[in-house]
Amino acid sequence: MLLAHLYRWPDKMQPQEYHKAAPALRPGTSFRNQSSGDFEQQASLLSGWNQDYVQLSSGAFKGYVTELHVQGMHLFHEFTSQSLFQHGQLPESVIAIGVPLALQNAGIFCGAPSSTQSLHVFSGRNGFEFYSPTGLLMAGIALERQELLAYMGEAGEQQLSRVCRDSHLLRMPESQLTPLRELMTGAFDMLRSNPALIHQPVAMQSLKHHVLQQVAAVLAGETSDAHATSAASKCWNMLGESRQFVQQHYDSPISVADLCQHLDISRRSLQYSFQHYLHTNPVAYLRAERLNGVRRMLKTANSVTEAAAHWGFWHFGHFSQEYKKMFGELPSTTFKRLRSLN
Repeated sequence: MLLAHLYRWPDKMQPQEYHKAAPALRPGTSFRNQSSGDFEQQASLLSGWNQDYVQLSSGAFKGYVTELHVQGMHLFHEFTSQSLFQHGQLPESVIAIGVPLALQNAGIFCGAPSSTQSLHVFSGRNGFEFYSPTGLLMAGIALERQELLAYMGEAGEQQLSRVCRDSHLLRMPESQLTPLRELMTGAFDMLRSNPALIHQPVAMQSLKHHVLQQVAAVLAGETSDAHATSAASKCWNMLGESRQFVQQHYDSPISVADLCQHLDISRRSLQYSFQHYLHTNPVAYLRAERLNGVRRMLKTANSVTEAAAHWGFWHFGHFSQEYKKMFGELPSTTFKRLRSLN
């Protein structure tokens, strides 16, 4: 796993400590929808997932999370308009999976190409890493491990430990994914049209029972395709090294030539990998990384100028235009908004 390459963890919380800080699944029942115009705020909407987002595509961010908590089970739909690097980790006692309902391009999940035909296993000892594409609508399910085991038969413990040891992607036949996808879309459609259902214990218990059955069936019949993921895994390694290199040299702008030399690959190979897997080019990627660095620093910097200079932007007019194109607002607006929250 490349979590350490893709994100520098806060000094006070290392990856292995996440399960200590993460709250358990909620015991009660609730149904709510939360929208967001900020990708960092979006990352915090799913409680207990310990997520961090970095925006890579340009434009104002729009997102929402519609979620249902039922007696220790968490179902949700999450929409994100821009492409992101997502990082997170769940408690060891929670099994979480997801399936894309809609997306504009393929993504990369833990080194494997992601599509609507993929089952995402978010659980795992080292956390998950996800390059999520633009216009992604993800359906997710988080369950208590012990409850799921009751639905998996005698070999359940061994199977669940194997499948959910590390976060990864599973190739699934359409016949296996369709029932799960239909359950996740149908249940939310019914709850939107008839919210009173959440106050009916029999209905909620029935829904929980069906979800547990579907998840158990899917994980019991899991398959994988190592050949299909090998090329994407190599690209994912390269991206991790690229991010680490950029973050270590924030005081001196990194060029495409610098990146090629560091990775020991040709410019053509670098261009192909970024275009094929991230749907962008290396120049735009490097600029996005530096702009995200500025945005993070605006939380603690004394001024916008200080943050811009720290990340190598020395033409303030050009920087402001690039920042607004990337995030949909001027850096001064972000700075004032973040200050007002402190």
